Amino acid sequence: MAKIVIKVGSNLLVGKNGIKKNYIIDLVSVVNKLIDDKHSVAIVTSGAAASGRKLLNLKSDSKDMISKQALCAIGQVQLMNIYENAFDFYGKKIAQILLTRDDFSDRKRFLNLRNTLIGLEHFKVVPIVNENDTVAVEEIKFGDNDVLSAMFSICWGADYLLLMTSVDGVLDEKGEVIKEYPLDIHELKIAKIEKTSFGTGGIDSKISAAKMATESGVNAFIVNGNNLENILKVLRGENPGTKFVTSAEKKLSKRLSWLKYISKPKGKIHINDGAYEALNKRKSLLPVGILAVEGKFDKGDVVALCFNNKIFAKGVVNYSSEELEIIKGLKTSEIPESIFTYEEVIHADNVILEGKV
Repeated sequence: MAKIVIKVGSNLLVGKNGIKKNYIIDLVSVVNKLIDDKHSVAIVTSGAAASGRKLLNLKSDSKDMISKQALCAIGQVQLMNIYENAFDFYGKKIAQILLTRDDFSDRKRFLNLRNTLIGLEHFKVVPIVNENDTVAVEEIKFGDNDVLSAMFSICWGADYLLLMTSVDGVLDEKGEVIKEYPLDIHELKIAKIEKTSFGTGGIDSKISAAKMATESGVNAFIVNGNNLENILKVLRGENPGTKFVTSAEKKLSKRLSWLKYISKPKGKIHINDGAYEALNKRKSLLPVGILAVEGKFDKGDVVALCFNNKIFAKGVVNYSSEELEIIKGLKTSEIPESIFTYEEVIHADNVILEGKV
């Protein structure tokens, strides 16, 4: 059966009186049907800050980070209570998962998260996912839950990502739904839809998230979340919104998907012309092609690859930064035996190109 991630944003969950409890009840009813049909479902939800505002009877959102974090801490409890009560009606249990970008970009934490999700699936518990706004600062924030939902889908190995919005999908300039959105189209003229007063993401954010998920092998859709029947339609093989498509040969393996979209480089390696040409021909990076090393990193860490001071790729290194300072510019045969472990500094299979410079 399928693994399904449903992302529900503040534009659907929040009204002038706070969280729309009836909407969550209806959503949980649909999710319960999917679970009873042997599917696994995770919900990526917004709404913590709105819950906090409502509980404290605040008229407007706070702009400073301290107040936002406090409101999210207060509201998250209320939000989870609503989900818990709704699922309890159907005899289903939930688990709260609060995440920051570091939980994905750090390989060990990424694998620990996957193991947690395996355990929850074993116990038939529904993950309710949100950003950990109470500790997230700018450098580890997702920016919006669209990106979070895509990263979570990749981590969980989801079959479907449904990005729920308040329109019928991605609209073209004439206001008509684009039924299929190919990833290899560089420019597609779409209608500009203003963000709501409650949400942090817009249609561009949802498109970016859907592209990320699709290239990683997840079937991504942007659909109108006001009609929850759309969730069931997707599972029946219908397309009630915009489906993102790409060719099978352009889909990334799980490892390369993590490397491209989720990993965070811990340093930089600057390379020469020969190494740049070799990497673009899908060959490995050798010590002789390295001009300079920037930052501190260990064997197995992810680094950014730079040519003419511009980043064009990421890769997993076989040597630490200290070792590379010693062997940079050397031929493989010249590497000291006390350091030598691999011929390649980065193997071709552990490189993902991000564009030419």
